[in-house]
Amino acid sequence: MTEQKNGRPTLPGSHSVSNQHRRRKPKPILHRLATKCKRLNWRMALAVILALLLVFVVVRFTFGDNEDPAAAGESRTAAETMTPAPEPEATQSTAYIFALGEGCPVNMEALTDAWAAEAGFEKRYTITDIERYELASAITAEATGEPFAGKVAVAQCMLQACEDDGIRPLEALERYEYSSRRPEPDSEALEAVGAVFDFGYVVTHEPIKYFYAPDLASSEWHESQVYVLTINNHKFFKEAQ
Repeated sequence: MTEQKNGRPTLPGSHSVSNQHRRRKPKPILHRLATKCKRLNWRMALAVILALLLVFVVVRFTFGDNEDPAAAGESRTAAETMTPAPEPEATQSTAYIFALGEGCPVNMEALTDAWAAEAGFEKRYTITDIERYELASAITAEATGEPFAGKVAVAQCMLQACEDDGIRPLEALERYEYSSRRPEPDSEALEAVGAVFDFGYVVTHEPIKYFYAPDLASSEWHESQVYVLTINNHKFFKEAQ
């Protein structure tokens, strides 16, 4: 048996006081967390989480609904200012184009009414701008390459058909089977329509109503009508009685 310094005996194989009080090793954090989680009441924890979530949703919607209307209106106004909606385009009516320079679209129906009133005469046949455009387009298709007198003669045939049958120009173009190809009218065709329909100009005082081009086709029916004159490549006829 040995004797300690304090005079107390110590049995062989026994540990000293210093050995009994050795420092314990710290346990890992995850181990501690797992141990605490095992002790928790999961039903209670789930109830707490759901309650917190419900409170968050209520607060969020309450403050969202109380947003300042003026601020919201300013935001919408700013957005509308940055991206304005396109305005609808105004309807563009068919217009007469002057031959000078690049031309100027005008209301020819109103303009010719003013001319007639100022000069003290009545227009022979009042047409709308749409009718004027379609007549000139048909003349351009039928008489391209013809002199101005030839285009006036074609316009005279159109007017004669309108007056004889009591129909409007667009109907006359269909009934008398004028070309269905309607190109952009040239300036001479537009002038020919104005000369004949507005001012009553004619190439002959005979009531010509039909024409055809013998170099391009033969027509016994046209030849059965009363021949009046030839202008360049077109022969013109009045109606046989």
